[in-house]
Amino acid sequence: MIIIGFAVSVLLLGGCSVFVGDETHDRKGASAGSAIAEIDAVGELSFDSERKDGYKRIAKRQGLSAGAQVYLVEAVLDKLSFDNAKEEVLLTLIKNPSFSSVAENEILDNIDRLAFERTKNKILQAISDRK
Repeated sequence: MIIIGFAVSVLLLGGCSVFVGDETHDRKGASAGSAIAEIDAVGELSFDSERKDGYKRIAKRQGLSAGAQVYLVEAVLDKLSFDNAKEEVLLTLIKNPSFSSVAENEILDNIDRLAFERTKNKILQAISDRK
C-alpha cells in the first residue's frame, strides 16, 4: 500500500512539475505577444490623443522586447495622424533604457514617414544623444 501511494505521488508530482515548467515557458514567450496584442488594442482606440497616450505607456515599459519595440514603431507611424504625437511616442521609446538597435533601425528606415523636418531632426538628435 505504501509503495502504491509513493508511486502515485511520484507520478502526480512529476506531472505537476512538468506543467509548471511549461506554464513558465508559455508566460515568457507570451510577454512579447501580449505587448503586441496591447499595441493592437491601443491602435483601435477612437481618438489620436488616446492612441498616443496608450503608445507612450507601452514605450516607457522597461524590458520591452525588441520585436515589440519594432511593432510599436510601425503602429505609431501607421496609426497616429499628427507628427507631434508620433514624435512624443518615439522620443519616449528612444529614452527607454531598453531601447534596442533593431527599433532604432526601424525608426531610421522610416524617418521619411514623418512630415516635418523639425520632427525628423528631434528624433535623429535623440538617437545620436544615446550614443
